[in-house]
Amino acid sequence: MSNKPELVVIIQCEDVLNRCSGFLCMNDFYERAGKFEGYPSETRYMSITCGGCCGNITTKLENLGMRLRKAGISKDDVTVHFASCICSENSHRLPCPFMNRMKALLQHKGFGNIVLGTHISKKAEAKRQAGIYRKWE
Repeated sequence: MSNKPELVVIIQCEDVLNRCSGFLCMNDFYERAGKFEGYPSETRYMSITCGGCCGNITTKLENLGMRLRKAGISKDDVTVHFASCICSENSHRLPCPFMNRMKALLQHKGFGNIVLGTHISKKAEAKRQAGIYRKWE
């Protein structure tokens, strides 16, 4: 992971966003909490959805790559976070069965700084510890 990313891109589950605003992920980013700890204050963020099942994110990644080039931002200066709704069992759903496919697409499109997780719910973490939810993959 880049120590000082210029941009953090959060990929959220399109289905989950029908019932989740993404507020907790955004809030953790701005508070530099959890998975965002240590990011510099000047780091910006944006969120996008996965494109829906089957993780059809290719067109969005092509558009993002073009916009980054025009803005003079290297893909090396971008860190991509899979939102917790994609990579962990939680109140919304099981981990996304297409996450590894999306990760491979990101890498194929030149995005190498990939982090699993955003907001980590204390309630969901307690359920993981109790064996009710699966552990992080």
